[in-house]
Amino acid sequence: TVTVLSTFNNAGLEILYKNQYRTVPVTGENSFIVNIGKLVDDLIDNKVPAVRHRVAEVDFDRYSITYFLGPQFDANIARSMSGKLTDAGQKYTIFGEWIKDYLGAIELFYY
Repeated sequence: TVTVLSTFNNAGLEILYKNQYRTVPVTGENSFIVNIGKLVDDLIDNKVPAVRHRVAEVDFDRYSITYFLGPQFDANIARSMSGKLTDAGQKYTIFGEWIKDYLGAIELFYY
């Protein structure tokens, strides 16, 4: 999926860089962070890298707005734009099959 996120002035998002988690600068009031997931990375032939990330615990209330964008449930994810077999395509053909297993593994719901 593609994630568009505004953290406003709230810290806590971290990315993995050279085997170490590093703090991402806050977006402020008028900026967004766009994160590309592994599946999209594979589908576009690794033209934009997926970045492993996490949200660190903080000792204050924080708010963010996140928008997740993914393919239609019946979209074919087996091959990339150039026709190469994707990592997901080794087990799945349809996005709906993949996301059901993926979200089940991380205990979230996809709407």
